[in-house]
Amino acid sequence: MLKVLLPTDFSENSKNAIRYALHFYKDVACTFYLLHTYTPAAQRIDYILGSPGQIGLGDTWKVEAESEINELSEELESDDTNLSHQFVTHVAFESLGAEVQKMVLNEQIDIIVMGTQGATGAKATFLGTKTVDVLKEATCPMLIVPNGYTYQLVKNVAFVTNYKRNFSADILNPIKQVLSRFGASMHIMHIFEEERLNRIQESNRNTLETYLEEFKPSFHWMPNFGNKTKGIQVFLKELDIDLLTMFKYNHDFIEKLTHEPVIKKVSFCVDIPFMVVPVEE
Repeated sequence: MLKVLLPTDFSENSKNAIRYALHFYKDVACTFYLLHTYTPAAQRIDYILGSPGQIGLGDTWKVEAESEINELSEELESDDTNLSHQFVTHVAFESLGAEVQKMVLNEQIDIIVMGTQGATGAKATFLGTKTVDVLKEATCPMLIVPNGYTYQLVKNVAFVTNYKRNFSADILNPIKQVLSRFGASMHIMHIFEEERLNRIQESNRNTLETYLEEFKPSFHWMPNFGNKTKGIQVFLKELDIDLLTMFKYNHDFIEKLTHEPVIKKVSFCVDIPFMVVPVEE
């Protein structure tokens, strides 16, 4: 059974990402883990002075959060017609990034699904702070859903690569699962920064083609606009892409995007869901 982690701050943005996940996995046996975290101890004066529970007041924040997440779970379960879907709720007094790491490890989570922003996301910022925090530390695939995005059947999947690193069956598996389940077309995009691929890049490209042979991928070269984000945006629009996929290595393009000061300046703003697969080096 697939294990899907769904962080929520109860905002409409996070609920939209949850609804997307239920559609995305509507025919898959899943356990959905609804996760809500609340203020770290450093910001809670009652926890600095002593837990309110110790003096008989009870932790009203926790009680309210548990009530709200249980209500959300009941609502989702009531609307969901797949009997092989299970819902588990979890509320924690912890930072979101830290609690996500714990749950991924302890519950052996397969994928995290989040919105691009939460309740306090600034419109001028592509990724919200909490999404960035999770993406930075994620050790499993992460599916990020733009605010307000309405689910559409996945017909065209894009994968962006520079062919500078080798590929293995394991790291490609999350993408292959999507292609198999939806019967989607695979489009591989390379933004060329050189006139031709070098020997290593050519070898990596051939390896990728071999691993994805059953899906008959199409290969595309996009001109270097001097801005990779611009190239990606043009590519997605021209090929009517429904899902963008990328690998996250240390110090690569995605790693730079998850550096918050950069995000606020870079116009990397896609309006379709995208999956980021972390790769250990």
